[in-house]
Amino acid sequence: MKKKIDYLKQIYRFDKTRNTFIIEVSLDDYNEVFNGWDPSPFKKRDIEPDLKFFLEECSYDIPLKYELEIWFYMPEHMKDIKKERLTEAGIKNNFDFLTHIIGRELRSSKKKTIVYATMAFAFLFLAYSVQRNSISGKLLYSIMLEGVFIGGWVFLWEAFSIMFIVDQDVKKKLKEYKRFIRTNIEFKYVKKD
Repeated sequence: MKKKIDYLKQIYRFDKTRNTFIIEVSLDDYNEVFNGWDPSPFKKRDIEPDLKFFLEECSYDIPLKYELEIWFYMPEHMKDIKKERLTEAGIKNNFDFLTHIIGRELRSSKKKTIVYATMAFAFLFLAYSVQRNSISGKLLYSIMLEGVFIGGWVFLWEAFSIMFIVDQDVKKKLKEYKRFIRTNIEFKYVKKD
């Protein structure tokens, strides 16, 4: 893990005092942060897809135990404190909305898991009950019984995969988005030639 952190410190700026990694982005205008096709006001606009992808990839690289900062570099003549605050609020609102969507997705997954687990146990209980009390030897009956067994195991696998595989990735993304909500955003202005 130490080697990975040392490597990340070569790629990203690191603030030792705050123990944060800094993601640096160069912009020509505040509008570049947001999707040009979204007519909403700054505070409610979607983040530009390429920027969102870049931020997510950076966040994926950096372990969750570290906080992030985002530094936007812009031409000095573009400085506008009001637009800075609106842009910052828009970014945080966007990630807040995404956490809401993921929370809804997780609740839906939990419901599916309960339904699948219930179906699995019902099928398996039925199959084992019928198997113990049955007369073997009838081909059609055996095929149907095996189908009920298979159905029960498939439902159980689905419940297991949602709970332990699919939801883990979604929960990690939720933690990354919550980290973006806490992220300090700064604007740095530079003279352009």
